Amino acid sequence: VGYICDVIVQTYFPRKLSAARYDAFLASGWFRGSMMLYKMDLLCIESQLFSVVNIRLNIEKFELKKRQRKIKKKVESNFRVELGNASSDSQKEHLYAMHKTKFKGFIHSTLDDYLHSGMNGTIYDTREVRVFDGDRLIAVSFFDLGQKSAASLLALYDPEYNQFSLGTYTMLKELEFLEKKNYKWYYPGYVLDKPSSFDYKLQLGEFEYYNQNKRWASYDNYDPSQVLAYSINEKMDQLFGLVKRWNSAAKLKLYPLYSFGYMGYWKVQFLNFPKLIFLPTTKDGYLVVGYSIEAQKFALCYAEYQPDHDHLINMEGSEDFNSADIYFKKLLCNKQVLFVSPNLEEMMDFIRMTL
Repeated sequence: VGYICDVIVQTYFPRKLSAARYDAFLASGWFRGSMMLYKMDLLCIESQLFSVVNIRLNIEKFELKKRQRKIKKKVESNFRVELGNASSDSQKEHLYAMHKTKFKGFIHSTLDDYLHSGMNGTIYDTREVRVFDGDRLIAVSFFDLGQKSAASLLALYDPEYNQFSLGTYTMLKELEFLEKKNYKWYYPGYVLDKPSSFDYKLQLGEFEYYNQNKRWASYDNYDPSQVLAYSINEKMDQLFGLVKRWNSAAKLKLYPLYSFGYMGYWKVQFLNFPKLIFLPTTKDGYLVVGYSIEAQKFALCYAEYQPDHDHLINMEGSEDFNSADIYFKKLLCNKQVLFVSPNLEEMMDFIRMTL
């Protein structure tokens, strides 16, 4: 696999941020989440481990398709549309609450928390598109402005109005605004390395993606076998096949809290493997095997769950997280690395000898 691996989770809390610098972050594969900028190459959602694929659209080359013109005409002939500075209010919070069941992964509890982390001010220049049926707010979307780039953050709409494709409409309205202001790049977040519910974004136009060499390239050339998740899934699934034949009690789990192991703010070392094999043990803790993409090695670790760290998880889990058995949802401390090897058979031999 030709993936150039950097730290797969990075976070940054800027106290100030110029428009030009925000452009640079977006062009280097960063996203905004509340007041934080972050890079995250892997996601545990929809009961799978995916790679995040950043995409962007060249606004200067964007042209409305026939279907998109119909969507715009249908919405604008039936409803009132406004653009303005972003804010939260009771109607928007209501739309956010309705949409929470559709979100994947970790979820901010309120729209205000999503936009501002409960703070009064913001360093971001965030705008919104509002769609009203009379006095009733039926859709709203939020997007950040940089100098020549814009990041589409979130679209919310009333499910009673599904036939109007309001999520697509608000993106088109954002693009219309940006085109008039001579912006060049539109960043609508990401898609995943395999077909998913995020793929609706690709219908907008001709996209570029941020490839494994940290360059933007035509999405037509995207190769899913070159991403991080492909390598981790391949290695872990191969090892689990051997482990399961040796001991049927072993379990393969997704570990969505792996990102805590990369943040480096804590006095303890949290596990940073997004996919874990749990081995049978009589101890109070857990014997787990993960694969380090940075070291390109398997690691057998003794890990413990310590409830006094639960307060660090300050976001809600999606319905997907809460209902699927494949997720391990406790924050694990890595207490001891017992064995490390790049070789699958060598790791399997050590597991047999140890247990």
